[in-house]
Amino acid sequence: MQKLYTAVTLLLFGCLAHFKASAQAGVPMSLRPDYNRMMGNMNMNMTMNQMMSQRWYYGMPGLANYKYDFKVTMKDGTVKVVTSKIYADTTTHKSYLIFVNKDLKRSDPNRETRVYPSETVKISREQVDFEKKFDVEGVPTDSCWLFKVMKGKINAYSHLSEVVDLNEAYLRAFQTGDGPIQKLDSAALAPLVKEDPKAFKAFEKKNYYKAIDKYNSDHQ
Repeated sequence: MQKLYTAVTLLLFGCLAHFKASAQAGVPMSLRPDYNRMMGNMNMNMTMNQMMSQRWYYGMPGLANYKYDFKVTMKDGTVKVVTSKIYADTTTHKSYLIFVNKDLKRSDPNRETRVYPSETVKISREQVDFEKKFDVEGVPTDSCWLFKVMKGKINAYSHLSEVVDLNEAYLRAFQTGDGPIQKLDSAALAPLVKEDPKAFKAFEKKNYYKAIDKYNSDHQ
């Protein structure tokens, strides 16, 4: 069964790659960078959903996902504190928090409700690092919240709010300066880090966290 699944997955990725190459062939060379950026932005939310179902929900050993007091700003303007870790909906493959209304009895089915990204403007929590406090803020997408976990010339985002002991498995998206947030993949990241030999060396080993970290430290 595993061999069959792997074969089907490789076939699908091959078809997608062929389709992408065919579509790009019809775009003038001078417009291809803009075309690629546009396609990356269009596909970001779809990719988030795919990663939720294929990778995160089915297990990513070694990733921390602790319970925190999240300050949640809802779209209706209300603000509430939700003590929860970040869960994944097995049906919709979307992130959510669990809000517990302690004013209701444990037997009340409305005591626990789910809070999805699409219902919020932002969420945040407090992080204490060597007696220094700062907020870790998440912005909503269609499928998850994105937390800025690396800052510099290249900002990197995670679907989890952890900011300690990170590695490339946490990273989902990136941003150049104040530009648009886009999916993190090799094709999008390569043009940025190739000018830095040490960063590009880490990139070639698919260690995107180290590549971004090295690039940022060299371009402060």
